[in-house]
Amino acid sequence: MKTAKVLALRLGFILIFLAVFAVMLALLSVAVFVFPAGLMVCVLGFSVKLFNAQFIVTSLSPEFMLFGGLAASFGAAFCGLAAVKAGFSVSRLYVKVRRKCDMLLGWKPL
Repeated sequence: MKTAKVLALRLGFILIFLAVFAVMLALLSVAVFVFPAGLMVCVLGFSVKLFNAQFIVTSLSPEFMLFGGLAASFGAAFCGLAAVKAGFSVSRLYVKVRRKCDMLLGWKPL
């Protein structure tokens, strides 16, 4: 009975870990690709606004490029931090599950 409970706890943790891993992969992918792109759009918008370079053909206004790039960069940074926070919460859950399984099996926790 105890081993079945331990297996169920470990299987549940594995399923939660895989779900959080998928979410973390998506969030970190967003952070890796959108953060530099947002910064580059911001720099381009700033340079168009600063140098009055209307010869750069773009469908966006310089102000929109500047503040939109900053917003995208900060949003991507938030996604990266959310992924790190999810990783920390899963690692805390792993310690709890491991301690619970060790107690059920009668082992002394480390």
